[in-house]
Amino acid sequence: MAAIDVSQLMRCLYRVAGVTGLLLWGCGGAQEVPSTDPVVAAFEAGWNVDTVGVANIAEGDTINLDVGLTIIETTQIFPPEANGGEVFAWEFEARELTPVKLLIVRAVDGGKNFELIGESPMVVPRQLGANRFELPEAIPLQFPCLFGLYMPEKGAIPFRKVRNWKTLISASPFQRPLIHRSNFAMYGWRYGTRVFWRSAVAQESEDAG
Repeated sequence: MAAIDVSQLMRCLYRVAGVTGLLLWGCGGAQEVPSTDPVVAAFEAGWNVDTVGVANIAEGDTINLDVGLTIIETTQIFPPEANGGEVFAWEFEARELTPVKLLIVRAVDGGKNFELIGESPMVVPRQLGANRFELPEAIPLQFPCLFGLYMPEKGAIPFRKVRNWKTLISASPFQRPLIHRSNFAMYGWRYGTRVFWRSAVAQESEDAG
């Protein structure tokens, strides 16, 4: 599946919304996001901006009530062009106001372990519905990378069962820096989360003619 051209979409929508904000769709209708939004700010600063995760974060229909879940998404992964870029923001749909953390991991030791590359601060959703958070420090990406979630209490982010989807979920205690693969089971659950990453715009070489 081709990557979503978020930059092109933002450019189009930004022209429509004007300088006061960006008009976004897909989370319960249209909503205006202030121009201080981190994704808009990165786009305006000249970064290439793209996303990994679900297109519509509001599609989840089920909340998991288990405590202490570590979740690793293996179907929607960072593409090769994300190598050398960085994760700088993320968003999710909240159905409960319980804490959640973003994880960035990669498989190591022949897939026996997942190495924790970086993580967001633990956050409590500001509201039910769409929530977007900027990371205080961007997380560098080194292909291949995966994103995941850690929810120490009952689930905040809903999921939807999707045929042939592959999400690894563990109820074992969260570990750093390595999480053993044997702790996980595979589920066809797609969580209402997406991650924003950015990379520098490549400088085109001048044609010497």
